[in-house]
Amino acid sequence: MSISGHVEFALEELATHLGATRAYLVVGGEPPQLFKWSRSGADGSSGWTKLEALLAADLLARESLERDRERLEASLQHARRMETVGALTSGIAHNFNNIIGAILGYTETAQAYVGPERRSIESLTEIRRAAERARDLVGQILTFGRGGALRSMRVSLEALVCEAKSLLDVSLGAGVKTVVRRSPGAAYVRGAPSHLQQVVLNICKNAAQAMDSPGTIEIEIDVQELSAAMQTNTGELSPGRYAVVAVTDSGRGMDENTQERMFEPFFSSRLEGNGLGLATVREIVLQHNGAVRVQSAPGVGTRIEIWLPAARDLASRDSGRGAGETVLVVEADRERLLRHEEILAALGYEPVGFSYPTEALAALRASPSRFDAALLCCHLHCVDVMLDLSSDLHAVTPELPSILATASAGDFGAPSLMGAGIAAIVRQPFTSGELADALAGALRRAAPIALLL
Repeated sequence: MSISGHVEFALEELATHLGATRAYLVVGGEPPQLFKWSRSGADGSSGWTKLEALLAADLLARESLERDRERLEASLQHARRMETVGALTSGIAHNFNNIIGAILGYTETAQAYVGPERRSIESLTEIRRAAERARDLVGQILTFGRGGALRSMRVSLEALVCEAKSLLDVSLGAGVKTVVRRSPGAAYVRGAPSHLQQVVLNICKNAAQAMDSPGTIEIEIDVQELSAAMQTNTGELSPGRYAVVAVTDSGRGMDENTQERMFEPFFSSRLEGNGLGLATVREIVLQHNGAVRVQSAPGVGTRIEIWLPAARDLASRDSGRGAGETVLVVEADRERLLRHEEILAALGYEPVGFSYPTEALAALRASPSRFDAALLCCHLHCVDVMLDLSSDLHAVTPELPSILATASAGDFGAPSLMGAGIAAIVRQPFTSGELADALAGALRRAAPIALLL
């Protein structure tokens, strides 16, 4: 008996049990599939079946719309909760940034007065590293809170991979060894260091979990020029110059079906896996305009290549120290203003600080040629004020480059920054090295917008 016959027989049994003269079953689809039965002698004309089939199909459509409505309401409620949490975390993160900025500033000041032979310099160095990691964490919280773009800076892949290796050496266990192989040339990209490091860590941890016996994970760093488009597991990669990080393991390998699903969220070939590691890798790489290429086979192992657009080579420059240039500084908080002035003076610049934008604008109008650059520090509720101030400064002295120090740059677009005369952005709180890089680039009239975040 065919499937249709079985269904009609079941309909007959059900209708007989219920005492009905007619029965039908509509299976949703495009178009809906109709199964019908009528007792001998009952009106079996097609009229009632078409009408009731249409009613049944309408009922199915209503149920589908109701399910869609419930899903949309759940998504809306989730979005509202996330918006509330985002606003709360952003406010807390900005307050933490003030504390972290003080730690960084006073640590750098203390390091300047402590000789390299003193044991305390090691403690100060660790304090500074911890503060920088805390600043990175606050940056991630701010990114989550506003749902904005990633902070971008020039990143050395060699330094990033070496730092990742030090973390892997203590977390992967004694049976797994990591080896880094570098290319002769330097490999630089623009991106968010913490996110890119997460890519390397996630891939290496997956590689270690795929190895049933002790073995080695090789991490290769290279720079390659693509003369033609290349197909990858995450889409087509356009011709150009790319920095490549390749992770190779000697584990179980993957078949074609697993490779097709390996980047799906919550898909894992391991019972204890959550399936988020490689899904996160894919999202981060795509956010950096890169691609992932996978080569694997069962019993052979896996090679995962991360292709990222290579950053342009910077022109050679000195240590980043100034030569007595005068920098206009605007910072509402008096204590932070003094700290910024100390950093600038230590870098070889002559700082002139102001607590109010009106005072800074008046000083520039009184002597338009006095200042060589401007450092505008903004916090939670004064971003628009500083952008307006930069526009006013730019109107008085168009060639004056302004540097915007902010904890949250995701809402800015390059056109608005260029229109306001912003030459560079540094993450708040900043280190002396980051400020030195921004000032050196601005004074050299480098790229119009240099995101040093």
